[in-house]
Amino acid sequence: MKLPRAREGVKCPLPAPKKEIINMENPKEELRQYLNKLIHRLLYVKGLDNQLKLLKEWETPKRIEAIEIGSYFFRLFGFSFYRTILIELCLLLDSREDKSIIDWLEKAKEHAKAIEPTIYNTDNEQREIIVPEAYQKIITEHQNMIEEKNDIIKNIKGRRDTSLVHSDARYFNNPDDIYVNFPLSTDDLQSVIETASHILRMQYVYLFESDLDIQVHATSNIDTILWHSRAFKRVWFDKRATSLYPYLYKLDDYEEKLKEHLANKSANV
Repeated sequence: MKLPRAREGVKCPLPAPKKEIINMENPKEELRQYLNKLIHRLLYVKGLDNQLKLLKEWETPKRIEAIEIGSYFFRLFGFSFYRTILIELCLLLDSREDKSIIDWLEKAKEHAKAIEPTIYNTDNEQREIIVPEAYQKIITEHQNMIEEKNDIIKNIKGRRDTSLVHSDARYFNNPDDIYVNFPLSTDDLQSVIETASHILRMQYVYLFESDLDIQVHATSNIDTILWHSRAFKRVWFDKRATSLYPYLYKLDDYEEKLKEHLANKSANV
């Protein structure tokens, strides 16, 4: 295919690459596996997002001391996690990606009969197969939900394409222009994440006949680090903690050093 000749001073965009068409031998099983992989990808995004929220909660007068212990690290932490979230959301919601929620919905609509989705019938308390036409209508509703977030998704992709995976000279020299041309608020990102969560959760219900909580529940997170950091710092500077010897607990071989210190102290009594 010949590209049209560009007028002088006008860039001619390249055509979007065509997706490789892969025929499914077993759509019922393959689309279920595909859905599970998308859910795990979204869980990764939500995990990163949760850590950023926890970090933000420490930016208060009574908590900021913990962040100040490693302020440079936590700035890098926030910077890296935020950028990763944008990239991962693009992978989930960019129509140009070979594997995405958009691609999954298209394939599920095409194979609506083969995948045999079900829904719970409250009248007879049984699950029943959804007829293809009804399931395709559900998918169309989910596709429309993504379309409603199109402006936000475009801004996410704009930031990715100009400063994350490519270095656009215009924004390299004037980085603040990115925030003007591709505005994104915290609420915008939460809205997109929750839309993706709703779609994947409902599709899981239809295909796996059970509900799913797409949330990350973890006790080992940034909160744990900050709680312990603040506690140790407070003990370190507390003049009343005369018998704790907090400086020894910073050593790799603290048990040996602590025993040695206590033995010397007992010998001098």
